[in-house]
Amino acid sequence: MIQVRLRAAFSIQKDDDTFCLALDNDRRVPIAAYTPGYVAANRLLASGAPLADLRDQVIGDSGTATASRYLPWVKQLARLGVLEFPLVDETGEQAVILPQGPGFVPRLATEPPPSDAEPNRFACIRRAQAAWLIEIPMAGARVRIMNLQALDLSLVRRALAAIGYFDAGDWAEVGDHRQTALDQWEFHDLLFHAHHRVGWHRDPMGPHFPFIGEIDPLPAVRERWPGRRIPLKKASSDDAGESFASVLRRRRSERSYNETRLVSIDDLGTLLDRAARVRAFASRSVSNPAGQTQRFETTSRPYPSAGASYELEIYPVVARCRGLTPGMYHYDPQRHTLVSVCETSEQVDQLLKEARACTDNLADPQILLVIAARFGRVLWKYRSNAYSVILRNTGALYQTLYLAATELGLSPCALGGGNSALFAEATGLDPIIEGSVGEFIIGGAPHGA
Repeated sequence: MIQVRLRAAFSIQKDDDTFCLALDNDRRVPIAAYTPGYVAANRLLASGAPLADLRDQVIGDSGTATASRYLPWVKQLARLGVLEFPLVDETGEQAVILPQGPGFVPRLATEPPPSDAEPNRFACIRRAQAAWLIEIPMAGARVRIMNLQALDLSLVRRALAAIGYFDAGDWAEVGDHRQTALDQWEFHDLLFHAHHRVGWHRDPMGPHFPFIGEIDPLPAVRERWPGRRIPLKKASSDDAGESFASVLRRRRSERSYNETRLVSIDDLGTLLDRAARVRAFASRSVSNPAGQTQRFETTSRPYPSAGASYELEIYPVVARCRGLTPGMYHYDPQRHTLVSVCETSEQVDQLLKEARACTDNLADPQILLVIAARFGRVLWKYRSNAYSVILRNTGALYQTLYLAATELGLSPCALGGGNSALFAEATGLDPIIEGSVGEFIIGGAPHGA
C-alpha cells in the first residue's frame, strides 16, 4: 500500500485565516485559506496515511464538497515537493518513494519483476545518513530504504519496477531515438548531469553555506608554498594594442612551435598577470537558510569565478623556458611570484609526457599549466552543484588564458584530460583537499610566426 506523508522538514500550521507551510528554519509560506475541515486530515498527513483515509476524514468532518477541494490541495503539495510516499505492508513501513520532480505520480507495478530481473545500468544505490537511496537519473523518484534486505519484498520491488530500476521497467520502454541516446551515455556522466541541473532532483542546490558554524571557510588565497620564490614580470598597461575582436578571431589551439622563439619567464609572468593575478580583496557576511552568518573572504581576478570563490591554483610544470629551471612551480597570484614546488622528477616528466600524448603527440610542451582546485572553497558554499561550478570556473580560466596568450603571440592549447593521481604524487597534496582539474599547454611563438 502507498501512503501519503508530509516530509519531515515541513509542517502545516494555522496562521490567522491561512494555512502556512512551515519550514524547519522557521520560515512560513501561505498555501491555502484556513478550512476547519482540513485540520484532522492534516494531522493524518503529518504522520502518513492512505489518500483514501485522508478523503474519508474530510468527508466525515465537513462533507464531500470540502473533500473535493482537499484532494486537489494535496496534489498541489505534491507539486511543491513537500510530500513523500511510504510503502507499508502488514509488518509496517518498508520503504519511502521520494518524488524528484513536480510531475511524478507514485504507483506500483502490477506484478513484481522476475527474481532474475537485472537492474537498469543507470541504477545507483548509495548511503544517505542512516538510510539507503536507490535512484536512476532523471527517472522522477528515488526510493529510500532503511534496510537493503527489504529489496526482496514484493511491495518494494514493485515500486522499484515502476520507476525503472529493472531493465523490464517502464523507464526502459522508450522510443528508438531515445534508446540510442541512452546507449551513448556513461553511467557517471548521466548521474552527474542529472544531479547538477535543477528539475531532476529535490536536493538543496546553490549557495547554501551548509558548513557555517561547523567548518571555517578556506582563506581566499592559498597559504604560501615554502620553496624558493621567483618574482615575475607584470603586464604592461598599454591600451593601444590589438583589438579584442582581432584577438578573438585569431584565437586557436597551437600545437607546433617556432623553436627559435622559446617561451620565456617574462612571457609566463606577463601571461599570468593578465589572466590570473589577484586584483583586489574583500570580505563579506554570508548566511545559510537557518540564518547563521559567517565572514567569507573573496578576491577579484581577471577571469570569472562563481561567487568569487576563486578556488583554482596554477602549477606551471616547466620543460623548456628561457630564464627558468625545469621543474614544477606554484603561481602565487597575490604576490605575482613563482614558488618552486619540486625539481624535475619522474612524476614531473610523466606529467609532460601525458600532456604530449593528450595532443596526439603533436605538441612538445614547453610549459604545462596544471590547474588544481582547493575544493573546500566551493564545497563550503554550494550544495549539489559544487563540482560542476569548479569545472565551469576552469573553462572560464581556459578561455582567459587562450585570449591572453594569443594577444601576447604565444602558443596556447587546452587539454581534455590529465592525471590527477600523478599530480598528487608530484606535489604530495591530498587529492581530496586540493587536486588537479585541468591542464593547459603554453609554448613560445607558433610555428611559422
